[in-house]
Amino acid sequence: MLARPLLPPAALRFPVSASGALPAAAPSRTGGWQEAEALLSRMTGHPHFGVEQWVALASARNHLNQVEGAAEAARRAVALDPHNLKAVHVLTTVLMRQNQFTAALELFEQHREGEAREHYQFVSNHATALAEAGRHADAVPVYLEAMVLCVRDPAVHMKLGLSLKEMKLFEEAAESFLTAVTLEPGRFAARVMVQHLRQYACAWGRFDEDRAQLIQALQDMDPDPASARGEGAVWALTALDVPQPLFLKAARQVAQRCAFGAEVLPRNTVPAAGERRVRVGYVSADFHSHATSLLMVEALERRDRSRFEVVLYSHGKDDGSAAQQRVRAACDRFVDMTTMSLGEMARGIHADGIDILVDLKGQTFENRLGVFAYRPAPIQVAFLGFPGTCGASYIDYIIGDRHVTPLAHAAHFSEHIAQMPNCYQPNDSRRLRPEPHRRMQWGLPEDAVIFGNFNQSFKLSPETFDAWVRILKAVPGSLLWMLADNLQAMRNIEREAAARGLEPGRIRFAPRVGVDEHLARLPVVDFMLDNWPCSAHTTASDALWMGVPIVTMMGESFASRVAGSLLHDVGLGELACTDIDAYEAAAIALARDRGRLQALRRHLDEGRDGFALFDGARFARDLEALYERMLARERDGLPPAHLPA
Repeated sequence: MLARPLLPPAALRFPVSASGALPAAAPSRTGGWQEAEALLSRMTGHPHFGVEQWVALASARNHLNQVEGAAEAARRAVALDPHNLKAVHVLTTVLMRQNQFTAALELFEQHREGEAREHYQFVSNHATALAEAGRHADAVPVYLEAMVLCVRDPAVHMKLGLSLKEMKLFEEAAESFLTAVTLEPGRFAARVMVQHLRQYACAWGRFDEDRAQLIQALQDMDPDPASARGEGAVWALTALDVPQPLFLKAARQVAQRCAFGAEVLPRNTVPAAGERRVRVGYVSADFHSHATSLLMVEALERRDRSRFEVVLYSHGKDDGSAAQQRVRAACDRFVDMTTMSLGEMARGIHADGIDILVDLKGQTFENRLGVFAYRPAPIQVAFLGFPGTCGASYIDYIIGDRHVTPLAHAAHFSEHIAQMPNCYQPNDSRRLRPEPHRRMQWGLPEDAVIFGNFNQSFKLSPETFDAWVRILKAVPGSLLWMLADNLQAMRNIEREAAARGLEPGRIRFAPRVGVDEHLARLPVVDFMLDNWPCSAHTTASDALWMGVPIVTMMGESFASRVAGSLLHDVGLGELACTDIDAYEAAAIALARDRGRLQALRRHLDEGRDGFALFDGARFARDLEALYERMLARERDGLPPAHLPA
């Protein structure tokens, strides 16, 4: 069953009667929206300019990507008739484009009954606004209400799946995305999310079959960007062994869609050397108690303030945490852009005269990659938040290092590679190093070899788990201490362990705790067993900070090479393996050689202050030097190019 549309195509005509009646709606033909907007804008002072005309003007401006003007016109319509459903629909649509979900919800709540609930678009938008406001449990029944009106729209099943994901109902969420795949087999993002969510639940029954179907779908994917539905899906690919050319293809598809409707702004000129401070802007939703801020805060604090001015453009939450207060204090200016549209954000950044604009989200959920499509800054850079290419022609550089982004892999990146001389990952040497816990505090045996892994469950795979079980069996009495990421994963991991003949109790689960308590418990394990193809990132640097070695396996992807880069930076490159046999052999040998293990732990403890990995001031200088190299090319009129370390 299909609900009646709020603005049926037949109504989108543009007549002016002989009696002088005003147009009631904008035209549907391509190119007619500008004509309609211009005429309607000129006539707003007419005494008979009413609700229908304001709705038509709002619709025209919305189609022309004039989001602020559309909101103004829609508000005028609603003010004239608060019960006009078309006016309310246009206003809520535009408010959602401006990320003003609370304001939109006030209007939706005023129309919980009556004619509004017969319209699929309106009801599905209501559910989306609830989800975007973080009210996922409230969103679920409204999504189901929308499905009663139109069950065959794959988008509503995907959105329901995302809310179920946030509620940690991963297997149920996977089923929602599977329904979307059934309805539209070519929707690659839905197929990616099926496997991604099953990985969260460690439900591996169809893992190989799902992966084969996914790779085939990526190979067959329509290159038309208008058909892409991939927001967040590329992030999910980092935890799958996907050939890098296909990863780039998927990233490009989504990046092109993110750029849809963006109008490139006039290019600003970077200042001559010494003319003024270089203005660097960082765009992120994570300027709060989040791994991104915790990693980079010291690099911001230690920058050369006489040469670099830093502005943080935030589209994330205000959690009032000490981490948020510290990262805000580390910049010259903090701009809250949470309730702005992409165009508003881009124009604000452009007006600020930013020289280098850095995206800290990449192809992750909650990104605002589309802002960069407006080209608000002359130099645009991807850094830290996403371990892979953005696939965006409007991002000039990706910051990496010799290990995560070797120049030999340049063909897998849409950006030009800019290498830091040491590890690309910043760290905070000013953070606490709490007193290590004892095993008894966590109910763990004092005399057993204890391996650790504290990564999220979506990074696990049957291949990784098979290797872990073989390692555990080769080291009698050993245990694997894992993060209790979610109940579904814990249940399935225990079942998978039993199916592989591992006796009960060999795998233990550690609850989620605060940062300081988490750091304190890390030395309880002898060393970390990493996963692939998405290796440990922040969890790896946490372990090394606390003196705990890691055995990792480096593959071809950026995401698989991060822990290896960290290990090379602290002089333990021999623990970065390149195949499964070497990985298993290294772990078993280290578990059996207590003397070598203790020597490695002493190396980390005694060398901490001298490692480049934990030298925030050095990282800030190296990053600034890299920015200066980008600026030099821009000043000389040269296009971006690879910048090797």
